[in-house]
Amino acid sequence: MITIEEYKQLKAYARLDGALLGVIMCATFFASVATLSNPAWQLASMIGMVAVPVYVAFRVRNYRDNIVQKRVSFRRAAAYSMHCFGYASLVLAIVMYVYFQYFDHGMMLANMKECFSSPEMLKAMKAYNVEKSVLDEMLATISSQRPIDVAFSMISNTLFTGLGCSLLIAVISRRSPRVVAGNNN
Repeated sequence: MITIEEYKQLKAYARLDGALLGVIMCATFFASVATLSNPAWQLASMIGMVAVPVYVAFRVRNYRDNIVQKRVSFRRAAAYSMHCFGYASLVLAIVMYVYFQYFDHGMMLANMKECFSSPEMLKAMKAYNVEKSVLDEMLATISSQRPIDVAFSMISNTLFTGLGCSLLIAVISRRSPRVVAGNNN
């Protein structure tokens, strides 16, 4: 069990790491949006998706090794990781709201429609037995959402995904800290 002071410390460091994680998530989001009009951005989008849990794992390890400087429990590692994802989801939701409210003006939806009507995509949909009406219904649902709805759904998606990643990261990070050269502990 950690003390109140240690919990405040955990939240303070997680807040900073969460803000930086939010920046990584925003860059990944913008790379995903750019993918719809230029497929060359797809690699950047995938690298960003992989970088998110890797970054959190490194930050939990840094917290364990340099801040706590002792073995952290599963709960403490999971709490730190989940706090990072929580703060990052707020940053991402705010950026997504601002983007969809003031900058997008339906461009992403238009790019999605264009992408789904390309000959390659129609061929892939036929191969997977996906009806065009199902796709049109999905696009209609997306177009009916307000920017605030998109932002709130992103918060819940990020928190749910972050929970799974946090549990895995906590299992990996429970061990004793690495000994740093020049550290007398």
